[in-house]
Amino acid sequence: MVSFTAAAAMILSGIVYAQLLPATSPLLIGLLVAGFVSLILFILWETFAKLKMPLAPTRLFTANKGRTLTAPFVVGFVVTMFYYANNITWPTILGVYFTNAETPPHIVYLLATVQGFGIFTGAMLLSFFGTRIQHWKWQMGVSVTIMTVFGALLAAVKPETEARGIAFAFLSSTGYGYAQYLSIAYIQFGADQTELGIAGGLAGVARYAGGAVAVTLFLTILEVTQAAYAQVHVIAAAEAAGATPSVAAAVLAALPLGAAALGKVAGLTTKIAVAAGGAFVQSYVHAIQ
Repeated sequence: MVSFTAAAAMILSGIVYAQLLPATSPLLIGLLVAGFVSLILFILWETFAKLKMPLAPTRLFTANKGRTLTAPFVVGFVVTMFYYANNITWPTILGVYFTNAETPPHIVYLLATVQGFGIFTGAMLLSFFGTRIQHWKWQMGVSVTIMTVFGALLAAVKPETEARGIAFAFLSSTGYGYAQYLSIAYIQFGADQTELGIAGGLAGVARYAGGAVAVTLFLTILEVTQAAYAQVHVIAAAEAAGATPSVAAAVLAALPLGAAALGKVAGLTTKIAVAAGGAFVQSYVHAIQ
């Protein structure tokens, strides 16, 4: 438990530090190396130590060449990753692409329910039609494919394609709602009756570890990529619209803080604000892609 928890904490912390430090930082490298070493120690302990009650019995993961438990475990991990990934990308799209300070609150609330309705729809489809359809492996494959394909297609959404964004977010969430509950059941199918507690615990690990990795990874990618793109393109757009280098830098610093902060920038013109604002939105388009 100590080695696994230490591994998770250090690896995730290392990924988060990528937002703050260069990739060559000794702290960042040290956290990642120590984290993976701790994870390897956990694997070796569980595999070779003569344990009466291992946390993750090797025999469960190797059963039927990994098809019985390992494959469903990976699916459960990835399914939860996509849920948390969409929880980052879709609200970002809403906040930057489709809404602003003047958007009526009820529109914001309606757009925020797209994911929830999708998850509910997927869960109800599984509940009503799962046992009728049978062919559980096909159901798992199809639902995961829907989730990942339409989740990835959020990269094709632009500020002017709101309907497309709503459709993709809903369909991806529907696939998740179907796949999430089925994947948890599938993981527990991978153990004997006397080991359902272990299988249930592993299902929880798949869910929460996948979620933690997704939040850490996707936020890091989003923030680092967006900041790097904005640093180059917002300043270039502002200067092309007539801003001096100092005004362009001030505009870049003010844009994330909102219209009030932008309005306080000395020397700002409407032309500069429009040009820099457009480049700032594009930085999020690039980061989400």
